[in-house]
Amino acid sequence: MTEPEQPRSLEAVSGEGGDSEEEYAPTPFDNPFFLPVLLIGFSLWFIYDGWFNPDMEWIKFNRIGAAVLSLLAIWFTVKAIRERRAASGPKG
Repeated sequence: MTEPEQPRSLEAVSGEGGDSEEEYAPTPFDNPFFLPVLLIGFSLWFIYDGWFNPDMEWIKFNRIGAAVLSLLAIWFTVKAIRERRAASGPKG
């Protein structure tokens, strides 16, 4: 039986020393505004279903969901704005 191949590290593949930091390509999920935009979209959907769509059976669920998601959207939007301002550094 053969032993499984050990995964190679980035340094071994690139031939660099072990002191360099690993670089990776950022994804859309790394953006601090990804979650707030997603929550705003869902809260708008719940608002539409809870108040403007007369054919819904679960109106109470949609109204409660709209309130909860709206509060979470506000919280994470403020948090993302503060994070973005802190990352940009002081101006002036």
